[in-house]
Amino acid sequence: MRTNYSNPRGRSSLDSMMTPMIDVVFLLLVFFLTTASFQRLEKLLPSSVSAQSESTLGTSQDTPPTPPQEDIHDCVIKIKAQAGQLEYQWNGLVVGSVEEIERRLRSILKVRADIPIIVDPEDTVLAGDALQVYDISKRVGATSVFMVAR
Repeated sequence: MRTNYSNPRGRSSLDSMMTPMIDVVFLLLVFFLTTASFQRLEKLLPSSVSAQSESTLGTSQDTPPTPPQEDIHDCVIKIKAQAGQLEYQWNGLVVGSVEEIERRLRSILKVRADIPIIVDPEDTVLAGDALQVYDISKRVGATSVFMVAR
């Protein structure tokens, strides 16, 4: 005996064809909602982390002033080799020596210990010089120190 599977009322099976499309739309909605929450808002990015004013550049203080906690998001230490000399940059500002980097790290880690420290050496910098900054960061108590590799 043969069974007739056609719709007795003459309606098309539009309802059953829309179900997979609705599922895909909901999956896309969930995907975009979850990934949008991981973006950093531009207003929350630091304006100047540990930037010294012109008046404090000439003074000799043992420790730099401690920035407020809401201004601290991450610290990028760039190491450049120019004419045989190493140049250290702290979030874009030139720092004189490794000791100055250590003093700045100590003052910032007093405020927030879980701040990410990013060590970014140029290709011409020796690995030992980059590891020296990495070791100092770990020694002063930074919990998350990252080394940029190219």
